[in-house]
Amino acid sequence: MRKPAKGLAAVVGTAVAAVGVVVTVGSPAAHAETVTYNVHCTPPSVGGSPFDFAAQVDLSVSPSKPAYAVGDQVTVTWSWKAAADNPSGVTVNADSVQPFGTVDVSGAQGGTVAVSGPKKNASTPSGRPLWLSDMTGTLTIAKPGALHLSPGSYKNVASMLGTWETPCNATGTPGVSTTLQVDGSVQPATLGVTRTEVRPGSAPFQLVGANWPAGGAAPTVELCAADGTACAASRITAAGVGVDAGGNLAGRASVPPTTSEGDYKVRVSSGTTAVAVPLKVRNNAPAWAEPVAYDVSCKQATNGNVFPWKPRVALELTPEKPYYSVGDVVNVTWRWKDYPRNPQMPGVILLKDTVTPSGVVKLSGAQTGNVTVNGPKKNPSAGAPPAVVQVSDMTGTFTVTANGAIDVSPGDYALKLIAQTTPCTVSGTPGVSSTAQVGLPVPPAPTLAAAPNPVKAGETVALSGVNWPAVGAETVAVQLCAADGGACDGTAFSANTLSVGPDGALGGNATLAPTAPQGARLVKVTIGSGPGAGTATALLTVEPPAPNLRKVELTPDHGPLGTVVTVRGTGYTPNTAISIAGVDKDLQPTFDLAFLDSGPDGTFVGQLTVTKAQTDQIAAAEGVDQNKAAAAKFTVEGGGNTDGEVLPGHLGFKRTGTSDKLVELSPVTIDGRPQTMNGALNQVVVQDFRGGTLGWELTGRIGDFVSDTQGTTGTLPGAALYWTPNCAVVNPDSPSPVLTGVPGAVDGSRLCGMPAQTTPGLPSGGDFSANAGLALHVPAFPLAGTYTATLTLTLI
Repeated sequence: MRKPAKGLAAVVGTAVAAVGVVVTVGSPAAHAETVTYNVHCTPPSVGGSPFDFAAQVDLSVSPSKPAYAVGDQVTVTWSWKAAADNPSGVTVNADSVQPFGTVDVSGAQGGTVAVSGPKKNASTPSGRPLWLSDMTGTLTIAKPGALHLSPGSYKNVASMLGTWETPCNATGTPGVSTTLQVDGSVQPATLGVTRTEVRPGSAPFQLVGANWPAGGAAPTVELCAADGTACAASRITAAGVGVDAGGNLAGRASVPPTTSEGDYKVRVSSGTTAVAVPLKVRNNAPAWAEPVAYDVSCKQATNGNVFPWKPRVALELTPEKPYYSVGDVVNVTWRWKDYPRNPQMPGVILLKDTVTPSGVVKLSGAQTGNVTVNGPKKNPSAGAPPAVVQVSDMTGTFTVTANGAIDVSPGDYALKLIAQTTPCTVSGTPGVSSTAQVGLPVPPAPTLAAAPNPVKAGETVALSGVNWPAVGAETVAVQLCAADGGACDGTAFSANTLSVGPDGALGGNATLAPTAPQGARLVKVTIGSGPGAGTATALLTVEPPAPNLRKVELTPDHGPLGTVVTVRGTGYTPNTAISIAGVDKDLQPTFDLAFLDSGPDGTFVGQLTVTKAQTDQIAAAEGVDQNKAAAAKFTVEGGGNTDGEVLPGHLGFKRTGTSDKLVELSPVTIDGRPQTMNGALNQVVVQDFRGGTLGWELTGRIGDFVSDTQGTTGTLPGAALYWTPNCAVVNPDSPSPVLTGVPGAVDGSRLCGMPAQTTPGLPSGGDFSANAGLALHVPAFPLAGTYTATLTLTLI
């Protein structure tokens, strides 16, 4: 018995293509549209009365390109399409008026562009249109995506017996005149917190982020459960959260004192953009600007008397970071929560701005020492003791010298009144007000587990683990190594489906090659590349391949062309699709085919008609997997002389034309309405030169369109892709017609087909073209970005 045919898989012809789809706001090139908007102009007192004007403006850019790159500089030109009348009672001299204006930038990038023009105008009598010169300015492109340019307010500066300004302010929101498309990866919005572990009711932590939509409504801050559900703004207190023109998010938030200990997520959303990050709430979380009340003993400078006091102080550290580094300079601000006592003798009041405070901040833990803090001489007047004096807060700095947790506590302080100083000395040990975490924590190492173990060569092993890097996870390497970790070989695995989720969980399967080395081994997985890569190994014992118990018997095993052979199979996987095929002496298929399913016991009985003189074996496989097949010898009788024999050709298809794309779809612009992307399946040619009577079908299957944009995986359902098939006979000598598929959803439907020949003595076959018009239905509000799907054409 020979090895099953290597070409058995050629029974099915398959083309796979990635379909790239763009859903974005844009146009083929920057093109100016005239914008008409209202302005209110206020001339100087000698220039006439205020008036309203419907300004008409074009904004164009140069150079004009279909797409720009981050870092490009373009010149923005403001062109006037209408002119307001000269409102003054005198003639405006020629070349005496200079215009200045502002162009508003929105979309992927916010901000403004200042534009101005030269003093170039015609002499204009009173009441006649005063045409101003066009204005120009420079815009530096900083972000990818769609940039919208709109005219804004402007002013005219006239130089006639002095300088006179006429400001014209927009009274509404001008429309967009020009949109620029900027290539580059659309960066997802980011969110970070300066403390990942906080106490209930503690000082606010900072929210920071980048790549947020600029110019929109104030972002919403919510506290959610650890899995991202049950989000509510009422569970967290936010203050000053906003996004600047550059898309940078900033603000502060804190959790109420009633918040229970546990793991949560802080979620910030703005429009369709939302990002959530973990936050731990712990009663014993590191302190941060916590008010500390402590005892001091103060000695009056005037008479030497000693009095006790209990100030309350919070120590703030800036810049606020989740982790500092050795060498960082940290600012310490001593904030009085309960002020010190008037240091004067009984009955003596204090005058305004007469007390200068100074103090000492204690460092302990990973770094020890004192930090001197000082404040300015600034206080309101204070009543006689025991009244307090509202002295100024104090500041100081220290340089980080060690990794670990550095605790910051208040210490001694002194109040200087003119030339006399009252020192206040700590009694006991003040509590910790803030803790600086220095040095990034060492991330946990990735883990790897393999099951089943042991596993037979040629079989599939499931791999799983945690703590894997999500960034760079598109680079996956699976190797089989010797027990000591050396001699790693990637070819020992024929395929894998490994991927890493956003939580760092690794999952998927890897299939060992039938020739994989056997014995005690290590399976090694590497995710990513460079410094951020993760790698781990797991023990794996590889056993010899499972014996091929599959067997076929032929009845008869010889005969002339036209012999109907009964094929009996045993040892196959139960209830599995089976393909039966004739093969020649070179193990290539003859395209005598039959299909059936195995029974619950792994056996089957089928029939195959031998029509090809070159038939040498008849093989049966599970599906088209040659590793799960068996074959038996068949002898074609009737003479060995092949002179004059007509040998069968192939059944297959190929793309035509010069385009490297199987599918092209037009982009659309999000406008709040459902839309349709139109395109075409570039033509393929099907050739059936088998010389038999069988027919064929060319079908399509499409997965969902997926886009990883703005930090969120966007999807468009593959079921929303429709086609209108177009099939034709391209060789007039073709003996068969072609069947055109019905317009409708692509997934699983027929593009073209050829019927089997039913007239005795006549063959089927021919040359055929296949293409289709395509339409992808896009919802009203998708995530903008590039969506990719895989379209598979199958010929069988």
